[in-house]
Amino acid sequence: MLLNFVFFQLIWFGSILIGNAFIPLAALIFFLHFRFTSETQHDKKIMAIAALIGVVVDSLLMFFGVFEFQHGLLVHWLIPPWLVVLWMAFAMTLNHSLAYFQKQPLLAFIGGAVSGPLSYLAGVKLGAIQIGYSYSVTFIVFAFIWGPLFWGLTRYIDWLNHPSPSDSNLNHLQNQNRS
Repeated sequence: MLLNFVFFQLIWFGSILIGNAFIPLAALIFFLHFRFTSETQHDKKIMAIAALIGVVVDSLLMFFGVFEFQHGLLVHWLIPPWLVVLWMAFAMTLNHSLAYFQKQPLLAFIGGAVSGPLSYLAGVKLGAIQIGYSYSVTFIVFAFIWGPLFWGLTRYIDWLNHPSPSDSNLNHLQNQNRS
């Protein structure tokens, strides 16, 4: 769990401070994460889902002027690759250093509504992004996004880890129908 937290922090600071040039090192950190964890299948699923969500959500926020980037854009209407890597690194924590929130949905919602905006505003302070509105408006926008988002991602990873009996019955029935 501690190693997972350290890996996330390395990727967060490396991506924020170095940008796209950090991606090869982030790939190495992801490789090490998968080398030291037994949850690779679930981690890969949630990382792919988070990357997709991140591209859509943050590209829309960029389109609406909530924030912008001075460097790292490969396509003017998509977020830079280093930010996609950050989404994947965040998802990498959901089954490890942030696993506690899987069983605490209210805390996940509150934690997401507070820590999500603070993470973006820290990126502003470190010069990785610029915001188009005041700090308070930006915080509120991100809080409305990150509260439900973090809650939903923690619920999903909990469901992956502990599917209900009705889910396995449904899968069994679907497999029988395919035969």
